[in-house]
Amino acid sequence: MTASTIPPHEQSDNTGNTDNTESRPHTSPDWWDHHRPINSDEYSDMALMLGALSILTFWMFGLGILLGAAAIGTALAARRPDTPGHDPGDSSAGIVGILTGIAGVAFGIVFLTAALPHL
Repeated sequence: MTASTIPPHEQSDNTGNTDNTESRPHTSPDWWDHHRPINSDEYSDMALMLGALSILTFWMFGLGILLGAAAIGTALAARRPDTPGHDPGDSSAGIVGILTGIAGVAFGIVFLTAALPHL
C-alpha cells in the first residue's frame, strides 16, 4: 500500500506524513486537573469509600480502625463551611461517611479486644 491509501491513524512514523493523530495537541480530561480544589461532594464520596473499606477490613488488626478514622476526618472536611462547593443548607454532607467510619472503628475495636487475648 502507498502512504496515500493508508488512513492517517494507521501510518507508521517512517512514512514522512506529519498529519497523524499524535501531532495534535493533547488536552487532558477535566478530572485530571491537579490545580482544582476538591469539592464537598468528592470529600463525601471519599469518606463513604473509606468507611466502607473500614467495615470490610475490621478484622485486619487495626487497618479497619485507621480507615475508619480517615473516613471520619474526610467526612468532617466535607462538612467544613470553607470547603469548595459546600452548601450551607445541606446538612447531610458527609453523614454517611461519618457513620460508616464510626462503624468500622467500632467493629475493629471489638475484634481487637476479642482476638488479642487469644494471641
